[in-house]
Amino acid sequence: MATFKEIRGQTIKKYTTNPADPLEGQMWYNNTTGTLKGRIVSEAWSSGSAMINNMIYNNVVGLQTAAVAFAAGPGGNTQTEEYNGSGWSTGGAMGTARYQGAGFGTQTAAVATGGDAPPLSPTVRDNTEEYNGTAWTAGNVLGTARYQCTGIGILTAGVAVGGGLGPPGMTDATEEYDGTNWTAVTAYPSPAKAVAAGGIQAAAFVAGGQVPALTGLCNNYDGTNWTASGSLNTARKRSGGCGTQPAGLVYGGDTPPNTTATETYDGATWTTSPATLATAKHSVGGAGTSTAALAAGGNPTPVSTLTEEYNRSGSVVTAAAWASSGAMGTARSYLAGMGTQTAALAAGGSSPTPAPGRTYAEEYNGSSWSATNPLTRIGDNWTGCGTQTAGLGVGGYLTPGVSDGSQEYDGTNWTAGGTMATARYNSGSFGILTAGVTVGGGGASPVGVRIDTTEHYNGSAWTVVPGTLNTARRVVNCCGIQTAGVAVGGNAAGDTIVANVEEYDGSTWTNATAYPAALNGMGVAGTLTAGLSFGGFPGYTTDTFGYDGTSWSTRPALATARAFVAPASAGTSASTLCAGGYTGAVQNITEEFTGETSAANIVTVTTS
Repeated sequence: MATFKEIRGQTIKKYTTNPADPLEGQMWYNNTTGTLKGRIVSEAWSSGSAMINNMIYNNVVGLQTAAVAFAAGPGGNTQTEEYNGSGWSTGGAMGTARYQGAGFGTQTAAVATGGDAPPLSPTVRDNTEEYNGTAWTAGNVLGTARYQCTGIGILTAGVAVGGGLGPPGMTDATEEYDGTNWTAVTAYPSPAKAVAAGGIQAAAFVAGGQVPALTGLCNNYDGTNWTASGSLNTARKRSGGCGTQPAGLVYGGDTPPNTTATETYDGATWTTSPATLATAKHSVGGAGTSTAALAAGGNPTPVSTLTEEYNRSGSVVTAAAWASSGAMGTARSYLAGMGTQTAALAAGGSSPTPAPGRTYAEEYNGSSWSATNPLTRIGDNWTGCGTQTAGLGVGGYLTPGVSDGSQEYDGTNWTAGGTMATARYNSGSFGILTAGVTVGGGGASPVGVRIDTTEHYNGSAWTVVPGTLNTARRVVNCCGIQTAGVAVGGNAAGDTIVANVEEYDGSTWTNATAYPAALNGMGVAGTLTAGLSFGGFPGYTTDTFGYDGTSWSTRPALATARAFVAPASAGTSASTLCAGGYTGAVQNITEEFTGETSAANIVTVTTS
């Protein structure tokens, strides 16, 4: 019998540790563990960040890392959302409310056509709109108005297939779009609606649907003719579909009932995948490729904001998530948070027992909190920045009055720091001990006045700098470094809670993209171009959003809705924590955020 070496010209290599970045299919022998190892390809669905709006019967087009969702129910609307691979952000509104239409294209060149028009259903549409990544514009109408139709291809070479004509009819009409006009071409083999599809105009598949009975039939399209192919293993309608004609994917749908089943396509045969959706759903928006797909929205009852990502690769993807961790020793809110997820500091704050609460400090080691030496003076309604061994606490309430002082922490003791030019509480603080910033806040005279001034700290003294906020506010939330920071939300004059966002370059504040909601009291961590904001008031929310320096997009939600929390201010957008806060009562809860990770799928090879 020929050996592996004789066939491939090489033996299996031996290592004392696993290779740092093995290739897919690579095998090796681990001398340390005495086992044969290999990196294999796996298939799995993982949770993604929730959509901003509930969506059903929606279209999703593009890639897993650059998708756009539109034309959704219930009832039809004009909402558009964009996905960047991490979260959803609001896009330009459609000109015509609709749902159950056809969509195709990319995030920056999408097409929506047909659909059902509110308020009467079904009232079929024939109008078309094009999206350029910012705004929708009207295009030419379809030859056949329809709903529950399906789209394939790109803006300049698209296809609309089948659909309902309104009770009781369905159509087999197929039309091609060249970026301007629709042209009738070879009809689909039978009238059908609610089918799944993928591919391009010259190489597409259409599978499942209602014809009028539920079906698993599949047909390939070559740009001219339709050819019957292998059927789905699970007959279904209103499922998600994506990929290409020789490499397709169909998932979810109504069998009935709703299904989690996923099937892969090689151009001729469908194979049931071991990967299943976490939630059974129909009318899910599908986009991406057969190895990196997206399922967004759908109907698991009630309509959903759920997002799931499918990956087929030699890596295991772990979705971003918040996870519960050790509780603080003392419940409190309006406290200062410093440090990182594995080396954090929570200091001062408001609590039902003011004496210890307002001078109390605790250190976090990544799993539990322990008390440390108390503050030198009250730290109530104050903010902080820096690290666990070089922290800076700023301003706050005194009894009576407002503080113009700061306190420094060296990992063991608190000492008095420099005096600010302006006494303030609930200001925004960011940076490090030797290059810190505080901005905004509430003032002492008159009590509660909103401040717009900025001061820098050099490790011993504060200096007023020229840059002032465009919107004076307190309970403003900040992250970043002294030369690149961001201020989010806050409580402006007249107790008006605002969504204003401003960016800082070390000397000037500039208005930026507004926060998705008017809030204050959020936890904020990270940098100007990779920030994370979570929680907030009013309403006490679980909402979490990421910031890339341009736009805000959704992230997985906190488990406990709250505001006025302590973040790990020196943490990152992929690794921080949320401690304490207020839910109507002060809290000692801790949650840790970990961003999406990917690691090589290494397994031990056995004979069983």
